[in-house]
Amino acid sequence: MLNNKGVRGLVVASAIMALSTTASFAATQGTTGGNSTGSLDISVDVNDEVRISNLTDITGVFDGSSDVIGSSNACVYRNGTGLYNVTASGDGAASAFTLTDGVIATPIPYSVEYDDGSGASTLAAGVTAAGMVGADQASDTCATTGNNATISVTVAAADLLPAPAATYVGTLTLVVAPE
Repeated sequence: MLNNKGVRGLVVASAIMALSTTASFAATQGTTGGNSTGSLDISVDVNDEVRISNLTDITGVFDGSSDVIGSSNACVYRNGTGLYNVTASGDGAASAFTLTDGVIATPIPYSVEYDDGSGASTLAAGVTAAGMVGADQASDTCATTGNNATISVTVAAADLLPAPAATYVGTLTLVVAPE
């Protein structure tokens, strides 16, 4: 059975062992003489990074009978691997995908699809869609591969028919994250 001194001794010994198993960085200093040599360690951390860019605004005109469909290309970059996830949110209540003219009480909904080049996925507001592939690993502007994703927005004709004449706007926010 250990007393308090014995327990403290085990804790101190455990802490010393833990410190000795980690990498230590210690510069060495040269000595005075005909020549002198010193050394230092260098450490660089590379963070897991991702970027979405090259987005363009989507505009459309309702013809009175057809859904309004628009799209924007995008560049997704990720260092390390091409895997990432995407979360979309609108600026409606509870991050809903909606358009408004700033006057009407009932916003007009829209749907969003995201295609990473391997097939389109329907996105739900505020829900992370995992398993995206094909992010550019060499250039954060996709200079080497070109745009590698497409965002498509559809506003249903049935939702537009009862809307009064006006310009309806909304903001779609896309967050990409390493996976």
